[in-house]
Formats: sequence, C-alpha cells, structure tokens
Amino acid sequence: MMSKLNIFRLFALFFLLPTFLFSQKLPEQFRFSPDGRRLVIGGVDDLGLYDSATIRTIYLEFKESNYWTLLTNNYATKKDLLCKMTLDGVVYDSIGARFRGQTSYQMAGNSQKKSFDITSDIVRPDQKFMGYKNINLMNCFQDPSFLRDVFYKHQIRKQIPAAKANFTQLYINGQPWGIYQNIQQQNKDYLEEWFLSNDGANWRCDKPAGSGGGGGGMWGDGTAALNWLGVDTAKYQQNYTLKNNDTPNPWPYLVNTCGALNNTATADLPNVLPKFLDIDRTLWFLANEVAFSDDDGYIFKGKMDYFVYFEPETGRLTPLEYDGNSVMEPNTVNWSAFYNETKVNYPLMNKMLKVPAWRQRYLAHLRTIIDENLDPISGGKILDNYKLQIDSLVKADPKKLYTYANFGTEVTALKTWLTNRKNFLLTNAEVKQTAPTIEFLEMKNEAGEVWKNPKAGEKTWVTSKVVAVDGISQVNLFYAPGFVGNFTATQIFDDGQHRDGAAGDGVFGGSIPSFPALSFVRFYVEAVSANATKSASYFPKGAEHDVFIFKVEADATAGNSVTINEIMATNTKTAADQDGQFDDWIELFNTSDQPADLGGWFISDNPQNFAKWIIPAGTIVPGNGYLMVWCDEDGTQTGLHANFKLSGNGESVFIVSPDSIPVQQVDFQLQTPDKSFSRIPNGTGNFIIKDATFGFNNELVSATGEAENFSFSLKISPNPTAGLVNIETDAADEQVLQVVDLLGKTVLETEIFKSGKVDLSGQAAGVYFFKIGKSVSRVVLEK
Repeated sequence: MMSKLNIFRLFALFFLLPTFLFSQKLPEQFRFSPDGRRLVIGGVDDLGLYDSATIRTIYLEFKESNYWTLLTNNYATKKDLLCKMTLDGVVYDSIGARFRGQTSYQMAGNSQKKSFDITSDIVRPDQKFMGYKNINLMNCFQDPSFLRDVFYKHQIRKQIPAAKANFTQLYINGQPWGIYQNIQQQNKDYLEEWFLSNDGANWRCDKPAGSGGGGGGMWGDGTAALNWLGVDTAKYQQNYTLKNNDTPNPWPYLVNTCGALNNTATADLPNVLPKFLDIDRTLWFLANEVAFSDDDGYIFKGKMDYFVYFEPETGRLTPLEYDGNSVMEPNTVNWSAFYNETKVNYPLMNKMLKVPAWRQRYLAHLRTIIDENLDPISGGKILDNYKLQIDSLVKADPKKLYTYANFGTEVTALKTWLTNRKNFLLTNAEVKQTAPTIEFLEMKNEAGEVWKNPKAGEKTWVTSKVVAVDGISQVNLFYAPGFVGNFTATQIFDDGQHRDGAAGDGVFGGSIPSFPALSFVRFYVEAVSANATKSASYFPKGAEHDVFIFKVEADATAGNSVTINEIMATNTKTAADQDGQFDDWIELFNTSDQPADLGGWFISDNPQNFAKWIIPAGTIVPGNGYLMVWCDEDGTQTGLHANFKLSGNGESVFIVSPDSIPVQQVDFQLQTPDKSFSRIPNGTGNFIIKDATFGFNNELVSATGEAENFSFSLKISPNPTAGLVNIETDAADEQVLQVVDLLGKTVLETEIFKSGKVDLSGQAAGVYFFKIGKSVSRVVLEK
C-alpha cells in the first residue's frame, strides 16, 4: 500500500509539474498582466523578424544563370536551390530557396511573382534568420490589397494561435522583385511560441505530397475535418500530413479524437470530448473563421488549410489556423454565423454546436470577435496604416499580379466589408441574444485580504457582480492548476452564505479549493442568462486564453524564515570555494533574528525529485545570517556541496521541507557570467541580476574584489595573506569588523578604530570577507 507521504508527493507533483517544468521560461505568447493578476495567451507583437512596423529587405543571389529554370524544375520535388541571402544587411551563406504554394503557384501562370520558401539550415544546421529557420514570402495571389493575410493574422492572434506576419521587399540577383507578405512558417519554432513545448505532433489536414491532393469539388468530402475514418491509422495517414513530431506513435491520438468527436452521443460529449480536444480554443478557432468568412480553411473546405496539434502536456488536440489570403471576400459577407453547421462532414461545427453550453460559449466568443476583431473603426485604422506603409512599394512593384489601381480599390473594399460583415452577423437572432454583464470580479484569501494569494491548505474566495435584463440562471466559477489543461466548474451563489455580501444583491460568491504550495491556479467566471437560450458571458471576455491567476504561498512552518536570497549559476571568477574552484552557488538568508535549523530539509533543482539534496543534520542559519551552498556535484569537499549544478540558461530552485513539501521556489532565466540573481530588498524582494554580494546584504556591498566606498574606506593588506592582516579605515568613530567565511558563517568579530590587526592563522585556507558597516573586501588566506 502506498504511504500517505507518497500519495501527497504524487498529488503535489500532479498539480505542480506543469508550473515547475516550464516556469523558468514561459512561451513567448504567454504573458502576465502588469498587476500580475491575469495570464494572457496571444497578442504579443514581434520586435524581430516579423516586426509589423518594419519592412524587411531580402536579397537572393544565385550562382547559376539559369536559376529560374532550376527553381521551376525543383517545384514538384520541393528541392532547395542553394544561394546567398542578405537580410537587412546581414549575409547568410548557403541557404536554400524554392517556390512554394499550390494554387498561388499554378494560377499565377507565367508571372514571375512566385511565392518562396527560404530555409536557413540546409548546409549550416545552427544558422537561423533572426531566430527562425524559415522565411515564407507570399505573392498575394487573389489578394490585390496585399493585406488580407497580414491583417487577418494580426486580428485573430489576440485569441488563437496564428502565424506572425509583416511585409518584405525582395531582390533576386540584383533585380527588384517587389513586395511580399512575410508569413511565419508553422513549424517547431512556431509551436514553442504558443505551447509549453513543441514536443507533440503537428498535422496539416491534407493529403501527403504526391498522393493526389484534393481540390474543387473535393471540399467537404469528409476526409480531413476530424472525421471518423475507422480504427485503421493507415486511412488517416492517407489524408493527413504529419509535419512535426516528437511523440512516439502519434496517430492514435488523432484517431481517438476523431472517434470521440464523431461517435459520442451529444449528451455525453461534455464528459468525453474535453479529454481529447481543447474545447474552448476550438470554439475560438471556429468563431474567428466564421467571423472573417474564411473560404480557405476548416469551415469552408473541411480540409487542407488548417492544422491540428497534439499537445503532450494535456493530451488534447488543438486546431490551428493556417492560410488567410482568402478571407473577407465580397461574396462571403453574408455567410451564416453557423456556416456549414448542418453538414455532418464538418463535425467541429455539426457536433460541437449541438451541445447547448458549447453553442452559447461559441456565441459569446463570436460577440467578442465582432466587437473587437470586426470593429470597422479600429480595423479600418489598421488597414489604413498597412496601406500607408506599403503604398509606394506596391506602386513600384515590377512583378505584382494586380494593378496599383486594384490595390487602392481593394483596401477600400476591405474596410467596407468589415462594416457590412459586422452588421450582417448582428442580424442573427442567436447572436443578438442579450447575455449577462459581469461588472467586476474580486479575489480574496482566507483572511479576507483582497487580491492576496492564499497559503497552502487555504481556500480562495471569488466574488463577482452580475446583472442581466433577462435574469440570471446560474453563475459558474472555472478554475484549473498550472498554465494549461482543462478547467473544473463550480457554481457560485448570491445567497449571503458564500462571502458574497447580502443575499440578492447581484454579487455572487464561491471558493476555489486549496492547492499545494507554489501552485499556479487559473480562474474565470461564466454568467448564464435566464432567457430561453441560456446565453452566456465570461469574465475576462477572453477566457480561456485570458484568465485570472494566482500563486499559492507556502505555509509559515518551521524553517520558512530562511529564503533563497542570491544565486550564481555562471561563476567564473567571482567566488571560489575552499579548493579554489569557481562553482555555482546558492545563498540562503534567515529573515528572522532566531537561528533556524535546516538539518533534514532539502534543496532541489528538479520538480520530479524534491529530495534531490538533503541538508546535513546540525546545519544552522544564524538569525539574520547567511548560509552558502555550492552546487558542484562534489560532496567530498569541505563545506556544503549539493549534488547538482545550476544551469546558466535558467531553471528553478526549491527549498523543500523534511516531509517533501516544497515551501519556496525561485525561477531564473538566462544568467550573465559572474553576475548574481539577487533579492532586492535583501531577503524579501524580487530578483534582479547584479554584482554578487556573496554572504552579505544584497543592497549594500559587492564581493567581486575591492571594497565599495559607501561611507568610508576599508583597506586590507597584505592580500593574499598568510594569517596576519592589517586594517585601515577613515571612519570617524569605532566600528565593528566582521570576518565571514564562504559558508556565510562569522568566524571573527572585533572592534576597530582607525586601524588594527586581525590574525587569521587559526582559520582554514580559503576566501574570507571583511565587513565594516556598508563596506566589504575579499581576502584570500594562503597556507
């Protein structure tokens, strides 16, 4: 039988693992709000290769005089032709270039305005273009505005994963080739920006190359829209192209999702499908395609121009938007808000929207998209800014597929389309339904402190003010541990019994159960109207990609007065141990004035092994004192030497109680050599990278060599010394001198006035720190 302790360890690991494994470096598209109360995924603008305010310039240079013929001949085989590329003045040698696209290539005819795929690592595996392996230059086929794909991805990237995009000028062998859309490739670089890792499997929902891909009347044929093709994975391999994969045997994940979606009764779908599919992200995906009338994606084709990604951290599939060059077409402005919902070959629409709660969630998301993404005022300004940015370049483009006059007319048409599309959608009876208004949300800990994190073992209380013209059927609180994964729903009440104030005052209250120390917990609120359709609204409106979040604090148990105060993960010359080795180190500080016994506690850098290194019995941290731990995997040396090293690229460090409960976690990212990661204020503050203060107050001193002059000078000689040390200071009165060893232990304390001597001959050889007031100097004792 498993012990209670082991059961707790598994429980803690289950909830903490998503946070611990990835907290040191969240994906690029994950961000916390400035007040730290919300976690938002999406909408992060790129300041590098895809900076929307910058038009990149690319020069391709081919050695072969017949390069165009070679590129044409290589199209079918997707073989790269080697060339040199200069990107904004930076030269990249031995890169690969080829034509790309299907319709955009074939229908462009004899025009030289072809789309290009440019690859950095054909010859040089470590070569990247400003951090990316691929550049995709799109010729804007069927888009005289040049703007559709860039604008569409800019708008939907607020809510769902979508590629980055901007504009680029292209030159080939010195000749201008005009302006292109620069669209991010949806490879592993893209996946790691949107998911906790890129270790899953990513499929393009289209037949593999060379297998006779569909077209024309093949749309909606029920082959690649997450349709059920049976249990044989070979049938799926004929209709889906596996693009990236780090998962052993990925195909059953796709098959099982298709089975759950298509073969589960509607009443049972809410209990079954969330295990296989990210429900909320799928609804945002569908709502954005519908809102922009995407005739080159799932809701129209039912195949080809969308991806699905298997997320190993949650075990769920997520649909991913792909191509946006055909959105916002004039003939699609009156598409239904439930386009192709009645067709069984489109099961994401047909099956999911039959679930009443999911249908109302879809409608709530669609209303948000209409308000934000289809807004003709803000959207029109974005389109105008893009037009202004590229206007002269389009006019001068010698290879463009459409005229400059077409360009101007089409941009105007896009702005008109936004107005007309928004107006049309708002005529739909279900879209027009009035949903409740959630006026505010407030979180309190068990002590009733507003927006203060709970401690381990405590509930978290949430209150929310809701008003609705049709009355309120129910208000639900959704919560989930970690940064990803399914939420749990619990009803909250306006009955005066759930810390909600007076009964019937419109304020609803309820609680989130306790979670282990250091857990991150996400939450949001759903309000359901009492009207016939049970229309819903959410707070924040962007849930589940925009949610509230808190971190559970550690209990104030014995030993918690000791904090990780300073870390150095790349030590080349700052502080050497007793054997003269410059190893990683951790400084602990006792924030109380009472000694703390850490014997039997643990320090770890591994969330799967909290008991990584046990602190020896009898290890005492003095009141307001320091303890130094070397992280060098060398327990044979004198002092405290942990059995792990620190990563200069970033990781997490934990203090863990004797019963294997983590009570403190410090996350750090890429470190600067010989700079420490230090708390400011000392012992209590947030961490910054600064000069090390090994064994001393982080606010006062630098321990990198000579003393810093804060109030008076401190001169030490000789240094190095064989034992006897002369001390001089210009302090006007008597001062207390402290001599501290590398473990942070004070080995000598005496009073000094102007000058004096200290004898270290009774101490072991090594490094010591002499401190008077706010001045410190490092002394080497040699024997």
